[in-house]
Amino acid sequence: MQEHWQIGRFGLAGVVNTVIGYSVIVLCLSTGSGDYLANAIGYGTGFLLSFALNRRFTFGLRGPVRKGEIARFAIAVTLAYAANLAVLTLGRTFFGEGHALVQLPALATYTVVFYVLSARLVFVSRQGC
Repeated sequence: MQEHWQIGRFGLAGVVNTVIGYSVIVLCLSTGSGDYLANAIGYGTGFLLSFALNRRFTFGLRGPVRKGEIARFAIAVTLAYAANLAVLTLGRTFFGEGHALVQLPALATYTVVFYVLSARLVFVSRQGC
């Protein structure tokens, strides 16, 4: 699959996942959850949806899940989430706790880190395996 189409599909899958995840974050914030808890619940909600969408729609993998694929996905999510939390923490130093807009640059950081790791570590082509 050509990389520009792959990036486009990743973006579309990401939009779906982001809308759902961000909606959960805002809902949690509106019910009194703190930044970190709201953020964790939002990303936790999107974990399985993201795996399914990206595996099949973005990277075109079919058939059974390969050994280690979910573990690599979890590692990619964890590293991207750590980058997200670093940006969130930096944003809190400027804007304080509980501002939904601080979540947006954190989401963007997560997206970039996650794409690179997904394409290079998680959903690699079965060719040459």
